[in-house]
Amino acid sequence: MLLNEWIPFSMSTNGPFDLKRTIESGQSSFPTPQSDKLGRYYLVLDLESKGKKVITRFYQKGAKLHGEMVSPMEELTEAQIKEAKKKIRLTLGLQFNLREFYATFKDDPIAPAFQFCTGLKLTRAYDLFESLISSILTQNSSVWKWVGQVRKLKELAGEKFPMEHFMVYSFPSPQNLFRLKYRIKEAKLGYREEYVLKAIEEIATYQIRLDKLRTLSTDKARKILLKIKGIGPKVADMFLLYGLGKIDAPPIDIWIQRGVSAIFFKGKEVSLDVCRTKLVEHYGKWAGLAQLYIYDWIRQKKSIS
Repeated sequence: MLLNEWIPFSMSTNGPFDLKRTIESGQSSFPTPQSDKLGRYYLVLDLESKGKKVITRFYQKGAKLHGEMVSPMEELTEAQIKEAKKKIRLTLGLQFNLREFYATFKDDPIAPAFQFCTGLKLTRAYDLFESLISSILTQNSSVWKWVGQVRKLKELAGEKFPMEHFMVYSFPSPQNLFRLKYRIKEAKLGYREEYVLKAIEEIATYQIRLDKLRTLSTDKARKILLKIKGIGPKVADMFLLYGLGKIDAPPIDIWIQRGVSAIFFKGKEVSLDVCRTKLVEHYGKWAGLAQLYIYDWIRQKKSIS
């Protein structure tokens, strides 16, 4: 049965904003959402009300985000609508003003990326567990591949909601995915399957509380993440940045290695550790955001010049 009774909403954005570039830039906050023929993106959000899910669909028109939301269970209250809008705003980084970042580094070597990637916002996970699994699956993988794998996990164990032309899925809880772990092979995760299973077990059995990491410093949270099997420096930083919103944590992969080597070392290839240290020293609290702009810039152009 198709959902109806959609509730419309609109929200302004703080500073430049490009929804399509932001959503499709490969951030591991969440996989690229499904979109319909009208260009609306779909996300399933959990509210604080236990078991309360809200399906949202949204698009950009001018400087505003427009959309609709609906609950598959019961009518949304005013308080729940307000909570859902707040979650959308945080998830899409609408409150974050990029102008300060652009102004601070207007004479920096990455300044050309500001024009090329204008409006690219830093997203944040609406589901920490989904973001962690997404981050693990980015290892030695392309965006389209890990996005497909996360979507498969949703199809295997998440709740499904029928739209006009397709199904949208929520990401399963750690406990539900742990209970259905025998089906994870169907997602074809390759060698990453072992790491995903271990992370699921530790989170489902409360050995690790992802929400507790929010209150820790970046360094302390990073040390805890690195204790999880299969999570190395890059994956830890992916989750710190895109999951927890710690913008001083720059994930380093081959794309960033190429970019940093070209920008700061005259094209001489330097190690991943050296790249991370350089970004942290040079960009300070903005290091994670600078990484995102370098990543999108070089991934789209294939080179920096």
